Amino acid sequence: MTYSSDLRQKVLEKLEQGYSIRQTAKLFGIHFTTVR
Repeated sequence: MTYSSDLRQKVLEKLEQGYSIRQTAKLFGIHFTTVR
């Protein structure tokens, strides 16, 4: 599955802010392996 570049950018921003991979995935409703 392909996600929008907008979603990818938001995920990266959260990770840079110090959110964990699991926290970020939960926030956006995606599986944590998608974030890795």
